[in-house]
Amino acid sequence: MQNTIRLTALCDITGQSKEAVRNYQKHGDAPWLDEKEFGDATQRRYSGYHALALILAEMLRAQGCSVSLAGEFVQVHETAINMFLDEVGDNLTITPRFVLALQTMCEDEWSGAHWLPHLLLGYGTQDEVSGSIGAALASVGTVKETRGGRTSRRVIAGPWVAIAPLSEAYRILCKRAKSAGYVIDGRNIFKVSTGEAE
Repeated sequence: MQNTIRLTALCDITGQSKEAVRNYQKHGDAPWLDEKEFGDATQRRYSGYHALALILAEMLRAQGCSVSLAGEFVQVHETAINMFLDEVGDNLTITPRFVLALQTMCEDEWSGAHWLPHLLLGYGTQDEVSGSIGAALASVGTVKETRGGRTSRRVIAGPWVAIAPLSEAYRILCKRAKSAGYVIDGRNIFKVSTGEAE
């Protein structure tokens, strides 16, 4: 069974405010996929996965990603995050993994120029990230038919890229947790005993 924490501790550990986390959840911007996992419980419990996801989203936002897109980009890297936490939990060699936020600017005959996000559904490896960036770069100037061939979309700029390394996000999380009196061990979060009655 996982050692989990409540919202106040999650916020203490990650440096997020309760209002911010509640707003992410309310607007569908939480950096984890399944809000249903919490059910109707008034006292939600959060694991190391949730804490790490918040740090990853923070790292993407710091690089210019919107709140909504940061949440979405971290959500689609669920497999990569779980693989990383499995390696940490089992004391295995850590595979370098990354959350990639990538967008290209497209010109559409109907809607004009806009940024189009590209969601990497994989394992977040360095090769996947490099390949995605290279493919986005190579796509500049290409034209693709849209709306069943009635219109077209041209890639005119980019790629815009933000990258959050899982190992660095985990290091930051562990450091913040220690300052708040907690220990992170993969998905588990433990309160450090002070020897006093709590």
